Amino acid sequence: MATARERSRCRDRLTRLSESGLDAEAIQREAIADLRRVIGFDQWCWPCADPQSLVPLSGIADHGYGLGLARALELEYSGADIASMGELARRPHPVASLSAETGGDLARSPRWDEVLRAAGIGDEAVLACRDALGCWGWIKAYRDSGDRDFAPEDLELLVQVGPSLGSALRRKIGGAAGGTGAAPSDPGVVVLDRDLRPVSWTAGARGWIAMLPLADLFAMLGMLPAAVYPAAALARSTATAGQAHALERGVDGRWVKIEAAPLDGDDDGRIAVVVRGAAPAETHELLCRAYALTLRERELVAALVAGLDTRAVTEQLFISRHTVQDHLKSIFAKVGVHSRRELLATFAADPVPPSAD
Repeated sequence: MATARERSRCRDRLTRLSESGLDAEAIQREAIADLRRVIGFDQWCWPCADPQSLVPLSGIADHGYGLGLARALELEYSGADIASMGELARRPHPVASLSAETGGDLARSPRWDEVLRAAGIGDEAVLACRDALGCWGWIKAYRDSGDRDFAPEDLELLVQVGPSLGSALRRKIGGAAGGTGAAPSDPGVVVLDRDLRPVSWTAGARGWIAMLPLADLFAMLGMLPAAVYPAAALARSTATAGQAHALERGVDGRWVKIEAAPLDGDDDGRIAVVVRGAAPAETHELLCRAYALTLRERELVAALVAGLDTRAVTEQLFISRHTVQDHLKSIFAKVGVHSRRELLATFAADPVPPSAD
């Protein structure tokens, strides 16, 4: 068991790591390696999050239940599981272990009983990586069956590093616009049966799905992209149907919207999943939050995205040209751009590499 000094050093290292210039995956992998050394766990996963719907997106992982991932996500977001990712993201205390939540009876968790147990997993610790602006992902650490449960001091270290790791993921969410390939012209629709297995597709669905991260890996596992399953599970409930959607950044920089809803009048419990290009209005709030823009800065960006010039902005927001320029300076610094053209490309849902002004 790690000493208090080792835990303190780990916390300091992860704080520095979160402020580094590394990309998101490099930060995640280094953080996991450090936490494994100090806390001790055998398997793990770290999905990112849509901070609005709290649906898990793609991520990185090293665990033995890949073939059961779809079922695990379905069970976790069914509303009947314990210490689910969505629940933890809303709690005042953003960390939990299954052993503590179930009073030592892990089988009270459907996802553990049906999926994790078969993979040789014992206790699970879950941390919502959130900062003041939202939840940006979850760390799930698994100990093998037969190993000791996670101790309160293990969970406390996770709580201490959660905000800095959440902020690191948030700052990296914009990514780089890169792709120039053509997206499907129409939304794609996949119909799932009551067991969330695909039964029919429209022509555009495969094209949109191929644009999502890890699409090839999920296809090898016989799965759709990971976000589909929690969204579909949420769509079944009238209480959570409003959260049955997610925004995911495609591999070429485009933003992709995933939405799920039950088929009206269908007695077989089938779910329709729509995958399409996101509209700028749908990505605006996410990007403003990710870049920590103030309310006035958000209003200014919205005006520029709407096509207003400086004069029109001053009239709409009742501010001077000088104030507009001051706000733009702050926005450019936060977003990491140097011109209005770059800013507009960043806030486009279908970004293209900007040319020089």
